[in-house]
Amino acid sequence: MNVLSPAQARAWEEKSLKTGHRLKDLMREAVDGAWKALQPFLPDPGQALVLVGPGHNGDDAVLVGLELKHAGWDVEFLLSRSPGRRVHPDPRVKPKIWKKALVWPAKPARFLQARGPRLVVDGLLGLGATPPPHPAEGGILSWISEQKRDSDLNVGLDLPSGLHPGDGSTPGPVFLAHLTLALGSVKMGCLRDSALPWVGQIRGVPVDFGVPSPKPAGDFFLPSEAIQLIRRRPADLHKTGAGVVHLWTGSHLYPGAALLSSLGALRSGAGYVRLFNDRTISAPLSPHLPELLLKDLSPGSTPDLETFLTGANAFVIGSGLAPSEDLESFLTEFLPIVKKPVVLDAGALDVLARRPDLISTAGGPLILTPHAGELSRLLGQPIHDRADSAKEWMDQHSSTTLVLKGPHTLVAHAGHPISHNGSGGPSMATAGMGDLLSGLLGGLLAAGYPVRDACRLGVVWHGLAADHACRHGGPAVLASDVAASLPVTWRKLLMGAF
Repeated sequence: MNVLSPAQARAWEEKSLKTGHRLKDLMREAVDGAWKALQPFLPDPGQALVLVGPGHNGDDAVLVGLELKHAGWDVEFLLSRSPGRRVHPDPRVKPKIWKKALVWPAKPARFLQARGPRLVVDGLLGLGATPPPHPAEGGILSWISEQKRDSDLNVGLDLPSGLHPGDGSTPGPVFLAHLTLALGSVKMGCLRDSALPWVGQIRGVPVDFGVPSPKPAGDFFLPSEAIQLIRRRPADLHKTGAGVVHLWTGSHLYPGAALLSSLGALRSGAGYVRLFNDRTISAPLSPHLPELLLKDLSPGSTPDLETFLTGANAFVIGSGLAPSEDLESFLTEFLPIVKKPVVLDAGALDVLARRPDLISTAGGPLILTPHAGELSRLLGQPIHDRADSAKEWMDQHSSTTLVLKGPHTLVAHAGHPISHNGSGGPSMATAGMGDLLSGLLGGLLAAGYPVRDACRLGVVWHGLAADHACRHGGPAVLASDVAASLPVTWRKLLMGAF
């Protein structure tokens, strides 16, 4: 799914309408997609308030409100302006909707009196409105922020009202969304780190405008798009042909990193996964991962270079390791002679922060998987916006691929726009997620996926598995929960079942 500037998004829709596409059809497609994307987040039907502005964003919100009504919700509509003789583009919206709707400054009594979780759908302002909001819309935004309960679910259509769609700035009142349903394209301002508190999670809703898209500013990779990258396994596949991954991960301080990175590599479909580590760390894994191959190391030692290299199609190094002199010495010898892809995480990234010269010595593809704090150490400066910092890193180190973890994890690869992940969410803010991801990436790389494809596919799969686990869990899911959800979500990716 494309990431576009406001001007590009408007021009795309206008071009579609000029070539004969009907507004009501585009709107129906957008709303149908938005309703489908919204359903996994909805609690049992209760009280809903739909905020309706004077433009097409408000028209979209009305249709979402009707879907909620059909699903058993008690829905109140609050208009920012008097409807007058307003006619909705979709003939399913009858005039009585406008007559029964509240008009600001009237207040929705049933919504205010509701005791359970409440739903608010924001359709006040769209791309045509430049913040700050006008008084009526601004008044509603200020009022609704005062009424917010922590258990409420706030949903923005296309973008939160009051947020600048181009740069993510907030020059006036803003709708605080927990979920934003991006219609047709993701507006570039929504992906700024400064906008995250207002945007919440983003779910992309594709719309077929029937005309070519403008050149995108970036990519928002959806689970439904993964089918473009997935390759079916041939019937005569052998274990070695499925890929061999070698890992040096885990330590006495972080033994779980060895388990989770190995589990990620095994779940990726790799034929063989071999863990190199101290037996006191690796041996306890056997009852839990009988499929894992172990190569014992003497306590405090590093893998034998020739043994570590032999037979592997990809490598994972650093998850759960301290940035020690031994690790630095190993990387100094290993990187110049390796020809296969190498995933570097955690302790290995801290070594690179001290020794950036090692990057240019690498003989094979380097995939770095930092979170924002680790990228800050790599760059030697604070991170104000991850996308800006990723571009800065790639300008300096174009031979690497960056998987920058966090909300909508970024994949930066030379010659391509930055790809933002369209799955996952705040339930993933728990220990071990990065360890699992590093192993998953190693397995996909060992299977022969091109580096950028492996990274985008691994990240979206990882996030989708977390979404699946979250539907059956609490505020957070464990990395082991995500690992258990990888097989069923791979099937969804393979079948395009969305």
